[in-house]
Amino acid sequence: MKLQTPVNVTPLEIGLGYKDSMMFLGSCFADTIGSRCRSLWMVVKVNPFGVLFNPCSIAESLRLLEGNCLLSEKDVVKSPVGYCSLYHHSSFARESSSAFLRDANAELLKSREFYAGAKWIVVTLGTAFVYRHKGRGKSVANCLKLPAADFEKYMLNPRQVYDSLVPFVKKDTSRQWIFTVSPVRHAADGMHANQLSKSTLLLGVEEILADCSNAHYFPAYEIVLDELRDYRFYAEDMLHVSSQAAGHIFERFIEYALKSEDMVLLERARKLLSQMEHRPIIPGSELSAEFISSREKALSTFLKELGRKDS
Repeated sequence: MKLQTPVNVTPLEIGLGYKDSMMFLGSCFADTIGSRCRSLWMVVKVNPFGVLFNPCSIAESLRLLEGNCLLSEKDVVKSPVGYCSLYHHSSFARESSSAFLRDANAELLKSREFYAGAKWIVVTLGTAFVYRHKGRGKSVANCLKLPAADFEKYMLNPRQVYDSLVPFVKKDTSRQWIFTVSPVRHAADGMHANQLSKSTLLLGVEEILADCSNAHYFPAYEIVLDELRDYRFYAEDMLHVSSQAAGHIFERFIEYALKSEDMVLLERARKLLSQMEHRPIIPGSELSAEFISSREKALSTFLKELGRKDS
């Protein structure tokens, strides 16, 4: 009996290696998959500006990563959630302008260095709806609980999705890009508008794929809609995917993206992770000390083989 409609996912011809650096940008779904990669000691940087939902905000973050300037006082916005910028998620908000600039610029410098050496960029698009701040004339990463009257809302068309992202993909053809559309539904826009938005993103990405040989697509959205077509695979809000569903999509992503010869490294990492998460039955005992020493030695050996100094 067939109980699913599996999504056919052809593995990448140029798979990513365990030692390759990857930057994840985009929606909370990028956080979910990126953090799973990081937990298995892959070389990963996740959302250096916080969660970003629309192509314009992601493009703005890429411009900052490719630039030379730091954020300054003119970029700071005072809002009900604290001092932040229109480029960042509200999680970056701080109690003062100086604190925000200190932390945001420190993260920008680290992320800029990582991005310069990153071989793979994974972009997860959440919505085609964009909010533009009227006073500053900029699309925003987050409205920061500012008055709704300060913003203009509009939906991109597929060509605008393409135009906002394709310059970065074309700039360095040796760098590989994986695009995916988040399966998380944006109910605030209404379910019909959500479908129009997701369709717009899919069409825009398709134009990028047709024009760029270094751009690829992973069907996370389709996997949830078809393989996991059941509310038991959603979280309690019925909008985000459950941990079980995220795990399934992560496995499909690994099958799609990771080089076959590096699967052995992945299995070693999984065993190490299991050991690191294991709690000794009798903390402080001699056996417990031996176990902790053994797993730390195993991790150190693994990281040295990968050319890393620490976890």
